[in-house]
Amino acid sequence: MANRVIIGKKIKEYFSEIGMSQQEVARVLNVQQAAVSNQLNGRPFGKNSAAKWNKAFGFRINWLLTGEGSMFDDASSGKNEVQIPASCTDVLQSESIPVIPAKLFRVPDLNIFEYVTHSDTVDRMPSVPHFQKHDLFARCPGDAMAPRICRGYIVALRRIPKNSTIINGEIYAVDTYSQGMFIRKIVDSGEKLMCIAENQADFPDFELPREDVIDLYRVVGILIVM
Repeated sequence: MANRVIIGKKIKEYFSEIGMSQQEVARVLNVQQAAVSNQLNGRPFGKNSAAKWNKAFGFRINWLLTGEGSMFDDASSGKNEVQIPASCTDVLQSESIPVIPAKLFRVPDLNIFEYVTHSDTVDRMPSVPHFQKHDLFARCPGDAMAPRICRGYIVALRRIPKNSTIINGEIYAVDTYSQGMFIRKIVDSGEKLMCIAENQADFPDFELPREDVIDLYRVVGILIVM
């Protein structure tokens, strides 16, 4: 019984740390909130329920069943991670975009994709409560926005109509016919968008015709892979 209580307590502490309510946990698991509450208050995990929690949140199945060993696999998200330059890992604050380490929000098998064209057909990972409402996630495809957003960082995106008035100076992901998807600060001049890199030394500014835009997304959150 003691192990069950300790397991539930540690899971509660983890969800409290990442700001995730029991209601949100239940939504991810597709179960009633009462079932989550019972599990966190000492109901033992069976093999099926442990497998479900493992798939949703990355908790080790053996740990859920016995309380022995580590709570997470050491390499639970390794296949989705890339090596980030040391200069980038210092950036844990952005002027207006929440930034959290990806390992704080552990979800194995993230449905991350490099390009977001036709994204309505792509499965989404659970939402991150730290961020504004977001529609999908994508990996930053390059270094133009380093050190603020480096290659491999996972950005939370909120779709806006592609003919919307841009909030000048905000960071957007732009999916285009000519260049695929890229991330830049955008300044709206009407018929064209001025695309401004953070990494000015290597990536010059350029103008993009509005008709080249397939989809437009505001970057509303960043998961740093560390």
